[in-house]
Amino acid sequence: MPRLVSTLGKSPGGIAETLINLTDGNYVAPFDPVPIKIEELLVVKTKEVEESFYVLKALLLCCSSFVNVRAINLPFDDVNSPNDFVQVRETIRKVLKAGDYLDFTGGRKAISSAAVLAAREAGAHLVSSIIPHEEYDSINKKFNAVKDRAMKIYKKEDCVSYVCDLISKNSRTIVFF
Repeated sequence: MPRLVSTLGKSPGGIAETLINLTDGNYVAPFDPVPIKIEELLVVKTKEVEESFYVLKALLLCCSSFVNVRAINLPFDDVNSPNDFVQVRETIRKVLKAGDYLDFTGGRKAISSAAVLAAREAGAHLVSSIIPHEEYDSINKKFNAVKDRAMKIYKKEDCVSYVCDLISKNSRTIVFF
């Protein structure tokens, strides 16, 4: 079964949108879309987006029931040298297998770029999700309003419906190859 490896930025909804759209078969691809059973979600993150990671876990628990989530922690907040770039690429390359999916929607551009190279080297599919700009701004405002509450959700019974408002209903997921 394939895994989804995703780069995380400050908005966790993008990863949730990609995961939900892939598992529902709701994506655009150069092949006929079918639901994809994802075994595990690996989230590439920095310390800077720690809050987003915990909100993402709450989003998935409350809005999709997907709980097999693991973090891949990078030792820096951005790529500041060629060596950092290589370190990101190699870190991600070690966990990717042929047939996995690499979602490069979130995070810093250089980190996402290194992830894309790792995916191509591993034979993984490239995927990204997009939402309308005006909705992105609205979701970011909601994120700031609910993040403290969302970070305290550890069980399904703790879920509150407005957490799912951080996931766009107008997202479009694209599997490039």
